[in-house]
Amino acid sequence: MVLKDISFSAEEIEEIELLKELCEGMTVDGVEIVYFKVLSDLLNKRVKFEDIPQEVLQTTQLQMNDYVHFWSDVDWFDSRLVESVAIKFSKMLGN
Repeated sequence: MVLKDISFSAEEIEEIELLKELCEGMTVDGVEIVYFKVLSDLLNKRVKFEDIPQEVLQTTQLQMNDYVHFWSDVDWFDSRLVESVAIKFSKMLGN
């Protein structure tokens, strides 16, 4: 799947969809976890990148950074796939 000239592998898309389902309705400090939902909506063309409010994109990027930081410190978890998705999402945002 290609989004904004950035290619996502089938494995990355599967991971995004799985984590979207796991985080559905989840909040942290009263803020809904939207990172995987936003990615899923973009990849499945349910929403256009330019139609997502800047505030949601900022929240998504913060959640992405927190998620990667948390799991990269867990010895038993292979965070390479999540880190790859995060890097690609960051490139989509122009970072």
